[in-house]
Amino acid sequence: MKQGDVIRVRTLVIHPMEIVQRDKTNKIIPKNYHFIHTMTAAFNGKEMMRMELTQGVTQNPSIAFPLKVDRPGQLTVSFADTAGKSYEGAAEVKFS
Repeated sequence: MKQGDVIRVRTLVIHPMEIVQRDKTNKIIPKNYHFIHTMTAAFNGKEMMRMELTQGVTQNPSIAFPLKVDRPGQLTVSFADTAGKSYEGAAEVKFS
């Protein structure tokens, strides 16, 4: 990898991603569903991407996206769920 390359970032978060439940008449059962609603990616502290998620995303979601990097730095990916919990991972981006 060299400066200016587009890298492929792959994430995985272990989370149940509770889906909407419906009753026998197909009406949504009202309750506070537990799922990840926001994912952000920052490079060297600057937000590069924000994604809004719904209950339709699978359990333990794996999300991949391209990112163009022009210098070494730290990539941080954060997830926030409806229970108020946050999950975060970080990796150093280096050039060979």
